[in-house]
Amino acid sequence: MELREKTFWEMLKESVSYLHKNENVWMNLAVIAVDVDALEGNEQELDLAFKAQDANDPGGYVDQKNKQLAAFFRKIYKLGRKLSFYAKNNGDKVLLNDIDVPESAFVLLPEKEALIKCSTILKRGIEYLPKTADYGITIDELENLTTELSALEKMQPTIGIITNDRKSARRSIKEVIAEGRILLDKLDDAFEGMIDDADAFIDGWFAIRKIKGRHQPKDKTPKGPEENN
Repeated sequence: MELREKTFWEMLKESVSYLHKNENVWMNLAVIAVDVDALEGNEQELDLAFKAQDANDPGGYVDQKNKQLAAFFRKIYKLGRKLSFYAKNNGDKVLLNDIDVPESAFVLLPEKEALIKCSTILKRGIEYLPKTADYGITIDELENLTTELSALEKMQPTIGIITNDRKSARRSIKEVIAEGRILLDKLDDAFEGMIDDADAFIDGWFAIRKIKGRHQPKDKTPKGPEENN
């Protein structure tokens, strides 16, 4: 939520609350009552739009995924070290070339490339399983890593979906605020033009609206020429 949006929302809520407290002033004027109802609906819609934006904030989701990735990369690195030990002991240069990946590479590489490296190491682990029992590689370890990899690969596009939903909420917020501004502007005119003998109400309305120059409170008489000099 941007500061300008938050400021507008606070003003909108105060405006709606003020109108409810002073409904005796405008309730009998049907054309004004219609726009007041619309303004209340606009405020409720803006509230929902902000909640939708917060619900679609990918920040927590990304943090969770990063923790899962870090834990997974560590497990794959350990698997790679065991396979590297086996490859060096047996002079298997082809295997060593496939699995000898520095731990830092998993962090420095783009996520997609890092997961491809993980997949390669995992496939070699499955391929060499019959030969690496003495090196601490087990079927349970490989199956668990395969399940984790699949889950992480499925999480990848979800962040994009969440981000798109958040952008949609942002567009919705801008649209709702634009509609709210139109309604408030109409009510400014309505109150000044149609409400008689209610100076205190109009003074209070424009105080909440914080619009300078639209309305001069009746207790402030214009200054004479001599006072302006």
